[in-house]
Amino acid sequence: MHLSLYRRYRPGVFAEVVAQEAAVDLLRKEIGGGRNSHAYLFSGPRGCGKTTLARIVAKALNCPNRQEDGEPCASCTICESIASGEDLDVVEIDGASNRGIDEIRELKEHVSLSPFSGKFKVYIIDEVHMLTDAAFNALLKTLEEPPNTVVFILATTEPHKVPATIRSRCQHIPFHRIPVSSIVRCLARISSLEGGAVDDEALWEIAREADGSLRDALSLLEQALSTGLPSVSLEDIRGLLGGGGRNDLQRLVPLFRSGSAEGLKILGGMLEKGLTAERLLEGLFLIFRDLLVAVKWGEEGIGTLPLSKDEKEFVREESAHWSEPDLWKILDFCSRALPRARFGLKAEVAQGMLMGLFVKISEGVPPMHDAARESPPVESRSDPIVDVAPAVHTQEQPPEIERPGVVAEGIAGGYLSNWASCVDLMSTDNLPLYCACVSSSAREDGDAVTIIFPEDSSYCFETAISPRNLSYLDRVRRTSFAERKMNILCGERIVEVEGSPSETSPSCPGEDIAPEDPPKAGTKSPAKRSPKRDLPVPGEKNGASKGREDSLSEIQRCFNADVLVLREDDTEDPETLEGAAVE
Repeated sequence: MHLSLYRRYRPGVFAEVVAQEAAVDLLRKEIGGGRNSHAYLFSGPRGCGKTTLARIVAKALNCPNRQEDGEPCASCTICESIASGEDLDVVEIDGASNRGIDEIRELKEHVSLSPFSGKFKVYIIDEVHMLTDAAFNALLKTLEEPPNTVVFILATTEPHKVPATIRSRCQHIPFHRIPVSSIVRCLARISSLEGGAVDDEALWEIAREADGSLRDALSLLEQALSTGLPSVSLEDIRGLLGGGGRNDLQRLVPLFRSGSAEGLKILGGMLEKGLTAERLLEGLFLIFRDLLVAVKWGEEGIGTLPLSKDEKEFVREESAHWSEPDLWKILDFCSRALPRARFGLKAEVAQGMLMGLFVKISEGVPPMHDAARESPPVESRSDPIVDVAPAVHTQEQPPEIERPGVVAEGIAGGYLSNWASCVDLMSTDNLPLYCACVSSSAREDGDAVTIIFPEDSSYCFETAISPRNLSYLDRVRRTSFAERKMNILCGERIVEVEGSPSETSPSCPGEDIAPEDPPKAGTKSPAKRSPKRDLPVPGEKNGASKGREDSLSEIQRCFNADVLVLREDDTEDPETLEGAAVE
């Protein structure tokens, strides 16, 4: 039967494991010194060698010809049976398909049995994070104190999903992604053993596509070698991957920089071959990250990049045409668009967004979010308000408002239009009164002006004759109607708008606040309003009281609101306080 490359060239001893030196050295020393743990937890990304190293540990524990440094011989009967999966003392369990409590109970029944041929029984549970909570709980006691001849090796790609009670009973050994350069060397060795000729650039493209997984890299290499060609070139690998590799995207970078339409054509061809938005954005992010490293750190930074010679030369030449701010903008765009791509952003939409970004960069136009961030928010918003607001009042407000004498000469027979202008101004100063007066009209009754509300608008009439709105209408009467008398009429009800008792005070007539009868001790009560009395403030002189009243009236006028003053009487009579509390 044909074996895949990743199975045929699976490491059989510690020395063949690729790029996991820390884990290999630890396990080799422990096993060689006879200090191996009863339980291990191997965690790391896919294809990095967790299960492979677990089998090597099983060989080293049971190999009769083991070397002093813990290396198994890989040629004895036990080592060969473990490699083929036929050894009865090494049990591999798939945690994804045997995740229930019944499987763990069955495992516990066989744990107490002695090994058949070797010194240890080794249980390898792959994808252990898939076990149920009940299965984990059933495994706890056995994992903590197994028989002296049993070793558990748990493997997982998501160690955070393994309960802390399980992790604390194991020796946790983390595995890491395999570097691109290590994968390239391994692929070159295997391709030569297979008799295939693969270009160096093609090996680098395969290694980058594997994303740190040697198993994935060997699978891609097997696909390339299965074509039967005498040699495998970079173009062949591009055909397998469907486009969008690093070399493809590198061709786009100079075109994007110059704003050429040829870049749009090439990118469109990649999309037709199946290039996804996620793959496109990830590839561009890595290229422009490398360019940023070259711009910021020069030749020293380029030497740290995991690139081939040709790719380093491209970064070295292209970085001379880019500025650091532009590179940061591109990286920021890709990082913000990647989450959307993972949730289904169409590649054509990503293409349009990218072309818009690069056109702005090539023309020197900052993105919209940068322009908004650079503009001062306070000044840009406040200046139009300061300039426009007076102009609105100047255009809509009749000139007679500032010159009462002229109003007296020009308003005869024009009360309806003059009142309509005043109502329009209410929309910015007093919105409730504006809504009430929209349906009203004005007429001249001798020396008085009468504001007429329809008989079916009693609610609007009640709103207009409230003390606050009467004060507002009195100011309208004095400024727009030459201080003539003003009446408000609705059906048979008529209310006269009274004059202000104090022309020097900015407060609204009829809105002065005065205290009501002394409240009971320990309670707070709002004061009543009275048009004839001033607000006494305890502990203040008359001048200070007047200033306080003016300030409160100004607040009332600006916010079109009722101002209530709450006063609390101090008392030292405990009986009075107790009575007030009971009440």
